[in-house]
Amino acid sequence: MTKMPKKSKMPFVVAGAVAVLIMAISAAFMTGTRSPLYASGSVTIAPDLEASARGIRTLYVVALPAGGGRMPLGAARFSISADPQGKFHDFILTPETMTMMPGAAASGMPETFTIKARLDSDGAGGMDQPGDLTGEATEVHLGSKGFNVTINRAVK
Repeated sequence: MTKMPKKSKMPFVVAGAVAVLIMAISAAFMTGTRSPLYASGSVTIAPDLEASARGIRTLYVVALPAGGGRMPLGAARFSISADPQGKFHDFILTPETMTMMPGAAASGMPETFTIKARLDSDGAGGMDQPGDLTGEATEVHLGSKGFNVTINRAVK
């Protein structure tokens, strides 16, 4: 009589380990920490400023303290591929999409702030300069969605 070789349990061990790994990865994705949403919305340009916006390809969306504080909490820079007309850009502000200013953190973002949109004529950022076009939405609440910022002022 010939002896039958014992069947290896190794394929079952490997399959079990793979199943446990897949479940662990799925659980991590379902319960993982998501980045906080500061705000999301859109930018519109007033019709009387559309001609002034021709050729401007840089948009900054800046979070500022509520009540007129001018030192930004954070900013996001976007490239615009066409001349702005009407509603021309949607944005989402999170720690990943914004450059945070020194000392600002997700936990330090205030409950209410101002969102400023600026079409920057020279693309260099910094302070508003003649030729830039701006608009603001005030009293934006942390986590707000679907609001609009209208660019309605030309910097002289």
